Amino acid sequence: MTQQSDTIATALSNAERTGFRIAMLGRTVAVMLIAFAQLLSYYFPISVGIAAITSLIALGGLTSLTAAGTRYERHARYAIFAFDATTVTVLLAFIPLSSGGDVPQNMVFLTSSVQYYYVVIAAAVLTLSPPLVLWTGVWAASGLLFATGWILWGMDKVVSYNSLPISPSPEIYIQTVLDPDFLGIASRLQEALTITLVTAIAALSVHRARRVVSEHAQAEANRHRVQSLFGRYVPAPILRELLDEGHLIPQSRQATLMFADIAGFTRLSEGLPPTTLVHLLNEFFSAVTDIVDRHGGVVINYLGDALLISFNAPLSKKDHADSAVNAAQDILAMISQRDFDGKQIRLRIGIATGLVAAGTVGTGARQTYTLYGDAVNLAQRLQELSKETGTFCLISGTTAQQIRSAPPLTHVGTFAIRSLRTPIEVFRYGEN
Repeated sequence: MTQQSDTIATALSNAERTGFRIAMLGRTVAVMLIAFAQLLSYYFPISVGIAAITSLIALGGLTSLTAAGTRYERHARYAIFAFDATTVTVLLAFIPLSSGGDVPQNMVFLTSSVQYYYVVIAAAVLTLSPPLVLWTGVWAASGLLFATGWILWGMDKVVSYNSLPISPSPEIYIQTVLDPDFLGIASRLQEALTITLVTAIAALSVHRARRVVSEHAQAEANRHRVQSLFGRYVPAPILRELLDEGHLIPQSRQATLMFADIAGFTRLSEGLPPTTLVHLLNEFFSAVTDIVDRHGGVVINYLGDALLISFNAPLSKKDHADSAVNAAQDILAMISQRDFDGKQIRLRIGIATGLVAAGTVGTGARQTYTLYGDAVNLAQRLQELSKETGTFCLISGTTAQQIRSAPPLTHVGTFAIRSLRTPIEVFRYGEN
């Protein structure tokens, strides 16, 4: 789980880094457009100076990208958004509205300058960092309150909405709102509240977006984990079922195991170049896995030229004994009708049913899904015994007792199996 957690954390970190890069590029474009608008909003040459300063602010934000990948990266993100919110606050509280006269600074609230806070918050949303969005919103709301307080402190007289009489006439309303001493404190408080609410909603939206990224990373980590446990031959439908963590937790259950080994592989491989041999095995494993998949089994391990296949672990499979025997029949029929990389092969199979312990073992990236139990060992012993009895597939008596729709079986005899206390009844099907 540690590796999966690291994978998810890395995915979220990469998403934040990419989002911050997009935010800074979007910020630059937005502020440059504001600079262009300022050229048209002020008289020359003041317009050029204001636009130049705004352009420097726009381009200056790109310097924060140089901190990417360093220990200052997080600090740079918080600093640039605090700077942007503070810049809007300075614009409200200190930048004169006109160079042609002493226009009261409270008139700045009649302009669209307050809306710049929302541009800053919108850019913060792109970073996919809820704390950074909240940080930016706090700076914006606090900055608006500071600007309001600063302007209020410098005013000798303050006119606000509470200066209006009940049901004022249009003339009185307009006269009050356009009064040079009008500040509209209630409106400023509502704007600060609105900024706070927008910030909270934006942070929640970013949190949901991170959940999507996290769930996608989780699914990808699970997919890689299953593929690392069972190999690249796991078909897509089986892979999707195995992604359910419940299939891979430690468990004990009845299962039917198949152990299949290429007969005479040492002699077959003599004189073959390594690349040819690997290609042959890959082609063989792929063909066998396709059949196993159709019968609801899972290839647990590839052991050199052999395979350990399980029915009913980790995936639940009703009538697993029938499925294993039918799969063995189809596998033997398949290899009798085709060659692999130009070579004919023969296969010996052992099938046994019994109680197994199943689960993943190992640590970190070195995990594997493993089955333990007498049935696992018996399947391998039966495969070895098939060579002595001159058969292609031997089936344990326990498996034979459970089959319902498999091909007819022939009793071969009772054999003492190494590591087992009691002799085992053995059956076969197919040609000798």
